[in-house]
Amino acid sequence: MFSRLGVIADTHGHADAWEKALNIWGNIDAILHAGDVLKSNLNTGLAQYINTSSVPVLIAKGNSDFPRDQEELRWPILSPYVTVWWQGRMILVSHGNNFSQVRKLALRANADLVVTGHTHIGSLVREGHTFFLNPGSAALPRGRDPASVAIIEENEIRIVTLEGQLLHREEW
Repeated sequence: MFSRLGVIADTHGHADAWEKALNIWGNIDAILHAGDVLKSNLNTGLAQYINTSSVPVLIAKGNSDFPRDQEELRWPILSPYVTVWWQGRMILVSHGNNFSQVRKLALRANADLVVTGHTHIGSLVREGHTFFLNPGSAALPRGRDPASVAIIEENEIRIVTLEGQLLHREEW
């Protein structure tokens, strides 16, 4: 059975970024969101898109996610960590605003993959057994790369632009 996860971070209320990401991902089993989901006190329509997702949306709390944002979403966003077992692998999701703490926790737990956001810059690096993935920001990119998301498949991890251009790829 073919299986994949969509990965997104730092949407900051941009519903158009969510729509483009869904088109890039295609058929997925779940969405991992590394936080900074909505734009507080402004209804952009993103909460409605997320709430009607046909697959689970697992969200780690970002530094811009607040209790009032939770009131808008049906999926929990108040935990700083989300742990997922997928395809026999441990995936740890955190916003990443305290990356050294996340790194220590991930290495101690022997995580296979760590998903973070916060920097708005896509990256995919390996440290020993553990891959560290930042999909970049789907809405407000920084650095040289455009808005991006990631796709996790059984044998590879890819970061792609919202137009579908491959930015980074690693086999795992």
